[in-house]
Amino acid sequence: MPRPTWFVFTAITLFLLVITLDVFEFDLISSTLELALVPVVTVLYLLLVKNRSKCLSIFFILYSITDIINILDFNAISDWAYFVCNTLYIGAYFFLMLYIIKSLSFKLVFKNFLLDFVVLILIDLYMVYVLISMIKPLDFESNQLVSMQLIELVYNLIIIIVLSLSFLNFVQNAVKKYFLLFVSCVLITFSELMLIGYYYIVEDIRISYASSFLFICGIIMLLFHTFIVDKVKTEHIVSPISPKT
Repeated sequence: MPRPTWFVFTAITLFLLVITLDVFEFDLISSTLELALVPVVTVLYLLLVKNRSKCLSIFFILYSITDIINILDFNAISDWAYFVCNTLYIGAYFFLMLYIIKSLSFKLVFKNFLLDFVVLILIDLYMVYVLISMIKPLDFESNQLVSMQLIELVYNLIIIIVLSLSFLNFVQNAVKKYFLLFVSCVLITFSELMLIGYYYIVEDIRISYASSFLFICGIIMLLFHTFIVDKVKTEHIVSPISPKT
């Protein structure tokens, strides 16, 4: 089976299995299966990818550790789990950000894509403003309200930064491997942002299902990206913009 077909088939199958278990009220099994996705992908990455990136490896490992903690702490209301898990998630996304930066030249971006960069900064600032407006009124059932609000802000801010850097990386390099990385970051970011709406604005289960599907697709595509990363050194989706003289 070709890898793109394998990617689509795996994502849809896993999503349907998670939703089916949830519909029949096997909540524990459904959540455990979804949370086990990244640990499984991590094992596949460490075993199957020869030229592994340290930053991407740390991203997968930290995210896996956090998901395992969430499995063990399923449905438990504990401040320690909240702070530990979200700190590890932030750390994981930080290393994903470093992974993206390694193939990104800010000098080239400022020289050839200054307008794109400025527009992206303005969009990011607006998104941060919206996030602050959403997070500030939140009333967590905890004595650590300010700390939790800060964690939520930092968590979502680093996700936005990851998305922005992945876009600049693709605009600069314009090759298939970075296109897949960008799409993966888009799917993961929108998945995370949709959960904000589900948890804090509208508790509509359809939003949760959509978030799960986007996240599954994003993680599997990120793994797929690592399989082809060394095979597309000269393959371009679009012609790269030549440096200005």
